[in-house]
Amino acid sequence: MINIEIKESPDSNALAPFKYFQNQIYLGRSSGDLWIDDPDLFPTHIMLEVIGNELLIHPQKDVEFFLINGKRASNIRKLKMNDQISIGKTVFKIIGYEETARISKKNILNQKLAKLIEDNSPRLSVIERLTQLMK
Repeated sequence: MINIEIKESPDSNALAPFKYFQNQIYLGRSSGDLWIDDPDLFPTHIMLEVIGNELLIHPQKDVEFFLINGKRASNIRKLKMNDQISIGKTVFKIIGYEETARISKKNILNQKLAKLIEDNSPRLSVIERLTQLMK
């Protein structure tokens, strides 16, 4: 989980908190998980990544620098709670982070199917028919 809040930006639609339940997010002008309409950003500008109990910021290709609490950085750095990051004309704050458990799609589907069976859901007949069609 990565929780950030955009504090300043030329994109008024981006001025809000954002919470992602994944271990990696990409921020940029026109690509990734969060698009920010800031002319000074590259299409994919940075990546935030949670590994264990650490949050890392990765500048993407062609990004010369970014600011962490007003100090210039140009390569991968560790971040902490309440750090303020400046990319282009956009400033965001780290609200929180923790590693999100990775569950395979197969396990998720099996959990959902088990719940349908337990609830004796009317959807089971549809799933059974789809399964027969796939054979």
